[in-house]
Amino acid sequence: MSHRELLSIGEFSVKTGLSIPALRHYDEVDLLPPARVDPGTGYRRYRLDQAAQATLIRHLRSVDLPIDQIRTLLAEQSGPDAAAVLHAHRERLLERAHAIARLAETIGRHYEEGTDMRTVKEDRVVQVTIPARNLEATVRFYTEAFGLEYDQTISSFQFGAWETDSFFLLTLDASAGTDGRFGPAMFGLYVDDLDGAHAAALASGAALIQPPFETDYAPRRSVVADPSGNRISLTQR
Repeated sequence: MSHRELLSIGEFSVKTGLSIPALRHYDEVDLLPPARVDPGTGYRRYRLDQAAQATLIRHLRSVDLPIDQIRTLLAEQSGPDAAAVLHAHRERLLERAHAIARLAETIGRHYEEGTDMRTVKEDRVVQVTIPARNLEATVRFYTEAFGLEYDQTISSFQFGAWETDSFFLLTLDASAGTDGRFGPAMFGLYVDDLDGAHAAALASGAALIQPPFETDYAPRRSVVADPSGNRISLTQR
């Protein structure tokens, strides 16, 4: 196939609505590689029939679907796996929308009733840092098992919305534990479907520590270990 039959990255950007930086990024993460890369100049060129896939990626990213889950959908655009990905993401968007609605309600109440600056709110933990001896595998695990999106700028997964009671950061420290001072951590996560979350964790690379069990003093739960050895107690919400 000659260069004349291929689109430059600029032409492909106009055709698909994806920016040039986005196209470069999707090439780097192997989501949308170009048809050809000039070995001398590094210029990327695309086939016209790649435009449909690029447009689908743009639509999926517009609803904030994580890249790893887009990759799953591109591999199987119909069927149970694709349906499960879309359903789980819809639930996350609804949870986010509810959190924003609660935040708007709180702001409205402050606006209508006034805010007493002397009011002291109860302190709570909003961030936990865990060691990530194998950062790539650990990021992939939490992304696949729990549908989280990793923010490299803060080395964290974010739960909930900022300035709401659901906000929480799970931060990964790739340097922790290398000198033996910071061993594997243990923390808990509430899940809506314990059996489903437990199975998803094992399928994503978790090690089984304790299968789902019940006690008289706590909700039903299980314990798994992530690829860096951190133990996660999954508890039925």
